[in-house]
Amino acid sequence: MNKGIIQVGIHLTAWACFLMLPLVFFPRPRDAGFFPEQAFSWYFVLINIFYIAFYYINTSLLIPRLLERKKYLAYGLIIFGLIVFFGSFPRLYQLAFGDAGTMGLGQRPNRPRNFRHPILSPGSIAIFLLVFIFSTGIKVINQWLATERRSKLIENEKLHTELSFLKAQINPHFLFNTLNNIYSLAVDKSDLTAPAVMKLASIMRYVLTEAKQDSVALEKEVQFIGDYIELQKMRSTQKTQVDFSLSGEVSGKQISPLLFLPFVENAFKYGVSTREPSPIGIHLRVTPAMIELEVTNIKHQGMAGAQAVNTGIGLQNARRRLDLLYPNRHELEITEDGTIYRANLKLT
Repeated sequence: MNKGIIQVGIHLTAWACFLMLPLVFFPRPRDAGFFPEQAFSWYFVLINIFYIAFYYINTSLLIPRLLERKKYLAYGLIIFGLIVFFGSFPRLYQLAFGDAGTMGLGQRPNRPRNFRHPILSPGSIAIFLLVFIFSTGIKVINQWLATERRSKLIENEKLHTELSFLKAQINPHFLFNTLNNIYSLAVDKSDLTAPAVMKLASIMRYVLTEAKQDSVALEKEVQFIGDYIELQKMRSTQKTQVDFSLSGEVSGKQISPLLFLPFVENAFKYGVSTREPSPIGIHLRVTPAMIELEVTNIKHQGMAGAQAVNTGIGLQNARRRLDLLYPNRHELEITEDGTIYRANLKLT
């Protein structure tokens, strides 16, 4: 259904309820009909037209032109003038039309001839203030909700832009390092150069397709990490032993793409030596409530300081993406225990 039609229906229903208030609050004899004639008069019709007109003038003209532009004095003076007008309206009406004007349509007056309405009617002022508070409150709430929606859209757009920028940084960084690895194989005239190029093609296909999504299936990310490890092992010596293990059920799980890559890449970048044993442990544990990645490597002499400083663009991006994508839903702990460098990431 059209939104405008729904709004019109809501307004008509609200005003119908407002106009029916005399049926509830107007005093009447027990034998009176459902619609007491005293409750509906020319005065009743006219003053309620004024109330309804004030509601829409306040929401469409006074609030946007005065209150929202911080013209508080002008707005306050107008509201004060209207309070005086509505408060004195019963007396003015009586002076102009007599008591017959305030009685039931076509009915004779039953008040004493010397009856006079007070100069300012508390009842009329109370109803005016009710309409004023309701109209102003509705307008202010709608403005606040609109502002919140705009802020949310701006925040989401900023988040999307920032994440896209971070992913754009990851891809060239990863490609640069991998091409360096393949270059080393080509310089050594290794028979693994061609398989490495094929493995890189598979990896880049994933980076260029799946990485564009906000989230991917965990099994695809695991396969991607496995391919990356195999590519790294092609250029490593026998001194590099990689222990890659997976426990738990990965099907049905989603994860942000390329989230594990910086930690695995960091281990190969700083934890591989051509002279010393270089064990690397990459363990992924999956439970119904958590995904945990633990990466460990040896801190070799000359590389320990560089890894401790941890200024690589990959890990910087990983920290930022975790803050954006998993606020209060992740734990990242990087520790050094003797010669062991350990990165532990938990996602909930």
